[in-house]
Amino acid sequence: MKNIILKILLLILLPYVVYASDISSSKNNYYVLMKDNLSKKFLQTKEGELLVTELDELVIFNQEKIILWGCNFKQLKGNKENINNELKQNNFFKEYEHELKKYHLTTNNFIKIYSNDSDSLSDTCNINGYMNIILLASNKLIVPYENQFIFFKRLSEQEEININNYYNNEKCLKTKQIDIDTTDICYYNNMTILDVYNAMNYNPSHIFRKKIKVGENSSVFYEDKNVEINYKWSGKNKLEITQYFQGGITTYTFIYQNGKTKLITVLSPD
Repeated sequence: MKNIILKILLLILLPYVVYASDISSSKNNYYVLMKDNLSKKFLQTKEGELLVTELDELVIFNQEKIILWGCNFKQLKGNKENINNELKQNNFFKEYEHELKKYHLTTNNFIKIYSNDSDSLSDTCNINGYMNIILLASNKLIVPYENQFIFFKRLSEQEEININNYYNNEKCLKTKQIDIDTTDICYYNNMTILDVYNAMNYNPSHIFRKKIKVGENSSVFYEDKNVEINYKWSGKNKLEITQYFQGGITTYTFIYQNGKTKLITVLSPD
């Protein structure tokens, strides 16, 4: 139990940052957590709730490596026998025997296996020691963790194109600091307001959970974040999202003009 709590604390401290060098390629695929596959018993624990919150982020996959929690997972090389021997040495089949039977899986279902890079700078990787991510024939990913399989599914092709466009087309000005307010201005060429918003909603730190439509004003409150969020449109080409936290206000203003979206983000602490 202490190990679980320690790992979760490290995950909470891990920022939601993916470096541009990791996501600037149009060849990336993206996977998201399949919450329905997690056991109800696990979800009812505090550790389970915290872990799911931290797992609810994009997994980046580009054939050569997988990026999760800031860790680089590289493909295990060698033939099937060599890979099986390595899994045996790390007690994979013993620790996950129940999960393999539960989902009717054998190594014949494994297309590729990736292990975390021992040279990673991430504390999360180092504290967890040896970890694997498995690519299945069904094109899903499995993260074996705490004696259960955590599944991730791939996004649609259009969603992946949109996310790659978001990172590749982003141009930001230098951050401005006025008193305690911080302002960032970014431009996204060939992207509409909804394109940018939908790409950003995969980053949990933005709390863009709501599916929105052009011209529809609304408000929503999330108890887990203790935040009220207002969506206000001015015509079809301007959207202002205001998030009211206990510690201050964050405002996102999207303006679409001349084939690109301008995003102004203002952080105003109390």
